Amino acid sequence: MKSGCGSVLFALAVGSVVVWNVFIQPSYEHRFRITIAVATPEGQRQGSSVWSITCSHPLSGGLSVMTGGCSTVGEAVFVDLGHGSNLIGLMARGPYGEGVDIYDVAARAFNYADVPRDISGNTRESWISYPPRWRGVRELTGDNMPTLVSFTDLTNPASGRVVEPTQYDFASLFGPGQRLERVTLEMAPVGLWPLNRLGLWGTPVTWGIESKIPFLTTHRTALSSVTRDLPARYQTEFWQFIRD
Repeated sequence: MKSGCGSVLFALAVGSVVVWNVFIQPSYEHRFRITIAVATPEGQRQGSSVWSITCSHPLSGGLSVMTGGCSTVGEAVFVDLGHGSNLIGLMARGPYGEGVDIYDVAARAFNYADVPRDISGNTRESWISYPPRWRGVRELTGDNMPTLVSFTDLTNPASGRVVEPTQYDFASLFGPGQRLERVTLEMAPVGLWPLNRLGLWGTPVTWGIESKIPFLTTHRTALSSVTRDLPARYQTEFWQFIRD
């Protein structure tokens, strides 16, 4: 009898979590396109990728699946520079691509604009709790820019190195006349759920980078369980390229 009651209580708890997360939990989504443009002697080369950020309210302050937060969906930005060269803007930031918490990239680009405030002008709550009204394009610079990397062999994840966004580093790695022009973030229409999840409404999230970077398929398991070394250095990880 006690076992039956326990099963019922467990089922009710699981059901409550599902109902909360699917039907009740206040959440919102925003999408944006990150574009990387590079000047080359043969003209501008660029690549872009649409990312989706979904944020939700917490049910309580407790540590559970109902605490809310943000999740990121999308893939890294791939730029084909020609002649076998490539530049990739990771879904990470920091000098070694270690900063994988990138859900606030749009908020930082817009300087946390449109955060609700009380009558005294103080921020009432984090921007995470309210749908932002960001519009237009912003340039990504400094700490908000994706970590840039390049691979000499796209079948070998160990052949990558970080590319500093300086004219010297671009010219030394890719040749004279190569330089980073800009990295931009442009807000994109989200569409209506659940049609946007099916690609039938709004701006579709970008997919297909595995066809450009073979090691994401052949080395997926190994790249999903990388242990970071000390001293710090760039290490290729699957989540730097794809969030699904």
